Amino acid sequence: MVLSKQLMVTHDARLTKLKITPKCQKTKLSYHLKMYDRQKERNVTRKFCFSGVAAISFSLNYFDNPVGAEVCGFYEIFDREAKEELLEQNFAARKRGFLQPGDYAYAPLEQSDLLNERTMFERTLAKLDGYRLFEQQTTGGIYRILAKKWEVR
Repeated sequence: MVLSKQLMVTHDARLTKLKITPKCQKTKLSYHLKMYDRQKERNVTRKFCFSGVAAISFSLNYFDNPVGAEVCGFYEIFDREAKEELLEQNFAARKRGFLQPGDYAYAPLEQSDLLNERTMFERTLAKLDGYRLFEQQTTGGIYRILAKKWEVR
C-alpha cells in the first residue's frame, strides 16, 4: 500500500514567507519556497497555496541546520490515520492552551464542558475523505497541512 506520493522535488528548499488567513472552514495558507531547480540550474521561488485548511502542524529545525534537506520534497500523505492524528493533536493543543493559566474548572467527563465540545472536529472527521494531507520538507523543518485544495504558482 502506498502511503505517500512525492508531488514535487524541492531541493534545498527554504521557506521564505508564510501567511495564514484564518476563516473557519475557509481558512487559507500560502508560503513561498526558495529552492534549487535542477532543470534550470538555478534557485527559483515558488508559491504554494492551500484552501479549505482544517489543520496545520510545524516541526521546526534549527534554521541554520540543513539536516533533512536531502529528503527534498513536497508530498501528499494518503494515510487516513495520519489525517485523524493531526486533527486530534490540534484539538488537544486547543484544550492544553485553554487550561494553561490554571483558572478554569475543567470537567473532563462532563459532555457540556466547553473544552469537550467536538462538533466541528466530528464534522471535519466525517468529511475527512474530502481533505488531503500534504507535507513540505525544508532545510528548516517539516510542515503538514490538511486542506481541501492546493496549487503552486
